[in-house]
Amino acid sequence: MPDILPLFPLGTVLFPGMILPLQIFEQRYRMMFARHADDDPIFGVVLTLSGREVGDQPEVYSVGTAASLLKAVRYADGRVDLAVRGGRRFRLLSGHWDEGYLTGTIDWIETDIHPHESVVEVTQLAAQVREAFNAYLDALERTADLVIERTDPAVDPVATAYAICAMMPFDTTQRQRLLETANPTRLLEDLLAAIRRDRELLLATGIGGATLDQPGTRFSAN
Repeated sequence: MPDILPLFPLGTVLFPGMILPLQIFEQRYRMMFARHADDDPIFGVVLTLSGREVGDQPEVYSVGTAASLLKAVRYADGRVDLAVRGGRRFRLLSGHWDEGYLTGTIDWIETDIHPHESVVEVTQLAAQVREAFNAYLDALERTADLVIERTDPAVDPVATAYAICAMMPFDTTQRQRLLETANPTRLLEDLLAAIRRDRELLLATGIGGATLDQPGTRFSAN
């Protein structure tokens, strides 16, 4: 059966495993937090398709990511600072604003390797993605004259893909497209092509990677 989940429209994409800082100041989201602070997931994050995040009822993309609360800091004026971590992806079947904030009827999207996919091939693809990402960082170091600390983002192939998606300086449309990719093999293939393309652009023009702040050591919200 579909689940009901409060939704938080944002101008950014939340990938599974990614840590996202948020500040809640609008009354409607203060109310949502008060009602669901003890729930896990606390809400789902969906990318805004059109309309403003603040003071509006924006249209949103149909695929988002559930968020689990890691930490909340409350202020005397009612504002709340949150840190959330991305969990399972979901597809929005329908949504309404009857509660004052967006609530959606959702189906969960499974990301397991399907029986028709070769585990060996998926694992090999993930290794190629790691190699391409390290090559991108090498190019960034040479272009920007900096030293980047390296850490292996994950072991699981799908977790590897999402961790690198979060660290690459992709625009929001490309991030959403990667988030919506249901098949692990296709996700890794698309990500591999995107990393290689961005590396070639970086080497050819010196443009790219400006939003990466110590990639491999932490996630960026943007």
